[in-house]
Amino acid sequence: MKNSTLYSIFKTFFTIVLLISVAAACSNSASSEDDHDEDFDGFRLKMNGTTIVEQLPEQSLTGEIELAPGEETDLITVYFLNHDGDEFQPQDNEYSLGYEFDDEGIVEFEQHAEDGRWSFHLHAEAKGVTDMHIKVMHGGHDDFTSSGIHVHVEAAE
Repeated sequence: MKNSTLYSIFKTFFTIVLLISVAAACSNSASSEDDHDEDFDGFRLKMNGTTIVEQLPEQSLTGEIELAPGEETDLITVYFLNHDGDEFQPQDNEYSLGYEFDDEGIVEFEQHAEDGRWSFHLHAEAKGVTDMHIKVMHGGHDDFTSSGIHVHVEAAE
């Protein structure tokens, strides 16, 4: 009877140790192999190599975009910033660039495959002001949404 009790205790202890080991291994492998936990703490929009809009980690957004009706921007490329302010662009193909305008019909967002996943143009459709939000889409939801980027479309003087 003592042997069966010792065996039962050993079996229970071994099972608990095994479960803890498996849980620890799973959490470690997920964080090292899974690139879904990108650190989106800010962003920069660059056009012709110059930063036109940025939101640094834990700071307010600076910059805006101004266009005349019918005008299209040069290629704008978005770079995301981690907590340390280092630029990156997600390499995981499950991420994509998204956007949203507060007021539709003022500016059109144009993205062409040949320009890359993280680049786009804006085309001014009508006079007015709207805010654009840049998004990082992943699996049907957004993992990051920027503050409102002011886009002004005003008639040329």
